[in-house]
Amino acid sequence: MATIEAAVRTMLIDGNELSANGIDVPDSRVTHGYRLQSTALPAVTYEVSNQATSDVARGIMQGELAVTGIAETSIDAATIGDAIDTALDTGTFSGIVIDAIVITSKTLAPPTVGLGDEQEPATVTVNATIYWRP
Repeated sequence: MATIEAAVRTMLIDGNELSANGIDVPDSRVTHGYRLQSTALPAVTYEVSNQATSDVARGIMQGELAVTGIAETSIDAATIGDAIDTALDTGTFSGIVIDAIVITSKTLAPPTVGLGDEQEPATVTVNATIYWRP
């Protein structure tokens, strides 16, 4: 039986949104939870938290979805954020029906100085409430 996490990954890589506008995020760089610091950029991570039965309708689940785009520059991260907005879609993915996605916020964070002289990448995080039928 598929999980909502598998369905979200399929939804994100299903179209070509993450490869459009000159920002190429290969399917292998769309990962659940985290990205290893030494892996190539750009990348996308996602997580579904606070999963519960919805009050909206019987048999509907809901959760909080956070999708983070990671890139070397703020402009590239913002472009990935727009692609994430477009990729978040309703339909059937990995056997799970996603009925609705309500984007609640989008936050862009510029690159920052990391440990030593290393630069931490820019990120954009799209937060949404997701409703699905398992």
